[in-house]
Amino acid sequence: MFLFLNLHKSFKEKKIKIEFDNLKTDLYIKANELLLDLFENILTNAAKYNENLNVYILIAFSNFRSKNEEFIKMEFKDNGIGIPDNRKELVFQRKSKRNKRIKGMGMGLSLVKEIVDRFNGQIWVEDNVKGDYKKGSNFVVLILKTEKP
Repeated sequence: MFLFLNLHKSFKEKKIKIEFDNLKTDLYIKANELLLDLFENILTNAAKYNENLNVYILIAFSNFRSKNEEFIKMEFKDNGIGIPDNRKELVFQRKSKRNKRIKGMGMGLSLVKEIVDRFNGQIWVEDNVKGDYKKGSNFVVLILKTEKP
């Protein structure tokens, strides 16, 4: 809850609405407190790179299977400015590795990528509305699922 209050304080001029989808059951993943940093960076970018006064973020959870491994799939869908296809891979690189002419997401998403890698997960970004990047982004994160501790 603190994370969401902090987000609202950081962007006082915007009305931020965060909704959750598919939180019907308990989900267990192999992660630690760095998961909060992952959430904070993705949510901050959703508000920061959004020209709308009404920022909308949907966080959806589902089960996902890939290569005989079970994951929890977390999707962070926003109504921000979006990311063109030619930049989707670049946003996860540290600034020093990117072309200097490309402005953008700073270290936040490279940190998110490092966290996901540490959890042996995967991350990528899609258009929130397929084929129209200007309608926002959908950051997809896969983290290994585990049994109840």
